[in-house]
Parts: sequence; C-alpha cells; structure tokens
Amino acid sequence: MLKYLTFWYIKLREGVLMDIKSKHMKNAVFLISFAIILMWLLENISVVWMGISRMFAIFSPFIIGFAMAVVLNNPMKFIETRLFGNKGMFRKTKEKFKRPVSYLLTLLIFIAIIFIVSFIIVPELVNTAQDLAEKFPSYWANLQVFIKENLESNKQIVEWVNNINIDWEAIEENIISFFKSSALDWVSSTFTFASSIINGIVKFALAFIFSIYILLQKETLIRQAKKFIIAFFPEKVANKIFYIGNLSNNIFSSFLTGQLLEALIIGGLFFISMNIFGFPYALMISIIIAITALIPMIGAFIGCAVGVFLILVVDTKMAFWFIIMFLIIQQIEGNLIYPHVVGKASGLPSIWILVAVTVGGSLFGVLGILLFIPIGSIIYTLLSESINYRLKLKKVKKI
Repeated sequence: MLKYLTFWYIKLREGVLMDIKSKHMKNAVFLISFAIILMWLLENISVVWMGISRMFAIFSPFIIGFAMAVVLNNPMKFIETRLFGNKGMFRKTKEKFKRPVSYLLTLLIFIAIIFIVSFIIVPELVNTAQDLAEKFPSYWANLQVFIKENLESNKQIVEWVNNINIDWEAIEENIISFFKSSALDWVSSTFTFASSIINGIVKFALAFIFSIYILLQKETLIRQAKKFIIAFFPEKVANKIFYIGNLSNNIFSSFLTGQLLEALIIGGLFFISMNIFGFPYALMISIIIAITALIPMIGAFIGCAVGVFLILVVDTKMAFWFIIMFLIIQQIEGNLIYPHVVGKASGLPSIWILVAVTVGGSLFGVLGILLFIPIGSIIYTLLSESINYRLKLKKVKKI
C-alpha cells in the first residue's frame, strides 16, 4: 500500500500528471491517499485499536482532567461573572484574585455535593437495598397471588407462575459459599487491588492538577494555541480550526452542563413527587432515574422500567400510578424544563441522537454516550454548513 502511495507521489514530482489542472490533481492525490490509508487501517484494525487503547491509557489523566475542566468551567464562569463582574458585589476585587476565588468556590460546591452523596445518600441507598433484599421473597409471593387472582382466565400464565418456585435458602447458601470460595482469591489479589487503588489515586490527582491549570490559565493556553496554529497553518486553515474549536467548546460545555443539570432536576422532581404520594423506595428510584436521564431520549425510560419493577413487587396498583406519574413528569420535563435547560445544545435530530447513543454506548459505555452526542453534533453542524454552502454556489434555493 505504501509503495503504491510512493509511486503516485514520485509520478507527481516528475510531472507526469502536470497536464491535469492543479486543483483536480490535488483532489485526485488526496482521494487516492485517503483510500490507501483507510484500507490499511481496515486491514490492521486490531493493531490500530490496540494502539488507540494504549494511548488512551497513557493520556487518561489528561483526558479526565480536561473533562473535569469542561464540567467545572461553566459554574466557575457563572460565579466569576456574578460576584466579580461589572455588576457583581465584589467587582472591585483585584483581577489576580478573581479566577482563583471563583475556582475555589466552584470546587467547594462540588466537594459538598460529593460529601452529601457519600455520607447521606449512599448509606440510605445501602439500607434500602438491604430492606429490599430481606422483603423480596414475601413481595414475590404477593405478586404471584395477584397474578393468579387477576389472570385466572389465562391458564398458561397461571401455570407459568405456579412453576416458578424460587428456593431463597438455596440462593443464600450459594452466595455464602461463593464468598467463602472467593476469599482465597481475594487475599491473593490484595496486592494487585492495592496497586490499582494507588494507581487510580495518582491518576485522579494528576487529572485534578491538570484541570486546575487549565481553568486558571485557560486564556494563556488559548493564546499559545492560537499562536502555534497561526505560525504553522495558512490563514484560511487557521480560521477554520479556530471556528471548529469555538464550535466544539460551545457544544460540549452547553450539552454536558445542561444534561447534568437536567438530570438533577428530573431526579429532584421524582423524589419530591414520590414522597408526596407515598411511593416506596423514593430515594433509590429517583437516583436511578437521575443517572439514566444522562442518556438522552431513552435514559429516563430505562430508569422508569427499573422503578416500575421495584414498586411492582411491593404494590401492583402503585406501580400503575407510578407509570402515570412518570408520563406526566416526562411531559413537564420535555416541554418546559429540557428546552430551557439544555435547549438545542446538541443540535442533532432525534434519529442521529439515537445513532450516537447506540454507537457510543457500544464502544465506550456511558462515557461514549455522553461524548458521541456532542461529537455527532459538531460533525452534523459542519456537514450542514458545507452542504448549504455548496448548494448556494450552485444557486439551489430549495429542495
């Protein structure tokens, strides 16, 4: 492949293709080069993927640090504008103190959130899970009775329910034996586990320090990047890079911040509503819905399915009313909250959001879902602009 590419390059240098117009010649060489590189990548996809994974592992602290900076940037800008802006109550503060104080306040807010989650919400979730595990056998028995009483006309379902005999004592014995048999493995892997913990702490510390540097020195970093791009690229290419960078920053920051805020709001709405109407497991279900709501379009419905199951084993009628409540809150969220909080930050039609969710989730899990939607939005915006520009050149007004 590389020999083939070299052959075309030599021919170009020798002037064999000089009878072709310069622009067409460049396009031909570019397309041939791109096709050859693409073929090589497809033929060696496992090696390429291994290399990407290795590079990601090496640079993961910096990638995580950059992601932390993106998430913290908007709250920091908000605090900086409100407190130290032209109309802020501390506007007379010296310039060199504004950014560090804004960052420190933002960090304190996030530490407070982590503290609340770690020492208040997590213990409550553990207690709820233990309570559910203890009462689940009786809940399951009640559910079987309900199905028998209400679905007597359907003999197949009744027979299927009667055949489901769960031996809870056997399950408990299996769990205990599993932990006993795994104890030796756990002891032998203690060193590996400790090494992983230390490695994780070091990576997080590096990511944290990197995010601090980015946020405190972001204007300097942007200026240095601009100088580098202007020095090494033609003016037209440099302007395009600046435009794509600005577009990416706006889409990523708006989408991620908006999605996080929207998930917190919908989780809070479910928690308040479920407590008002006396639904069981209000905290656990609300947190599950808030986490799954980070996935656009389908996330909240996944959380709803889990919530329906948890409520169904306790009270079948309440499970029905939970679905009604979910649909009402979804309408409020979709028509009032989402347009104002997230708005059109993604800029993607629904079908392409679904594609981004599927592809991103398949490759990188939840992180891939969160990243592929803004990446898809950037590609979609750039392609739309390019298509509209070309149609305008061809004087096509409407299709």
